[in-house]
Amino acid sequence: MSAENKINHQFLNSNFFFPNWKIQTLVLGTFNPSCGEETDYFYGRCQNNFWRTIEEISNRDYRWFQNNFERKLKFMKENEFGCTDIIKSLVIINGVERKDFCGSGYSDQILFTAKKCTLTYQFEEIKSFIKINNVSKIINTWGKLKGPADFKKHLVELENFCNQNKISYINDCPSPSGRLRSKEHKIHLAEFYKSNLLITSP
Repeated sequence: MSAENKINHQFLNSNFFFPNWKIQTLVLGTFNPSCGEETDYFYGRCQNNFWRTIEEISNRDYRWFQNNFERKLKFMKENEFGCTDIIKSLVIINGVERKDFCGSGYSDQILFTAKKCTLTYQFEEIKSFIKINNVSKIINTWGKLKGPADFKKHLVELENFCNQNKISYINDCPSPSGRLRSKEHKIHLAEFYKSNLLITSP
């Protein structure tokens, strides 16, 4: 395998790839490539709706959290949640261009349905983290994505693990992708975050 074909997660070697503070809720995303736009934390790109929605429902100023990890961290500690992604690295199939994974909207489609790469998941690490840290709720943020087969298998195993350990597993979170901009979607996202992420009053 050529080193040029491998792309690690941008935060793989950071001290917050898994939250290192007390949490009740773990939010799961997909992948943030090291070759993409540099961000300070998960969902950190300005076009993503995750932190923008939290700004709105917590009565913060516009882009209050943008490029400000300390503000994000303070808010997460107050509300006892944190984030990680299910993919820690990928290897590009020979003949596929690296640039396909390093921008252009960061769509999950190229990861899961285009057959342009092989993925290294971290579902076992996630399960270990959940048990060690007594996490009580899991939220996935990739919308209705259920395939391919190996991905679906991991999801079923994770949900079963949560059920066996009396952990709430929520798989109907609206995607925070910046490509989804309808008023209805944003309202749904805000309602979901109010119910599932906030434990402090705005």
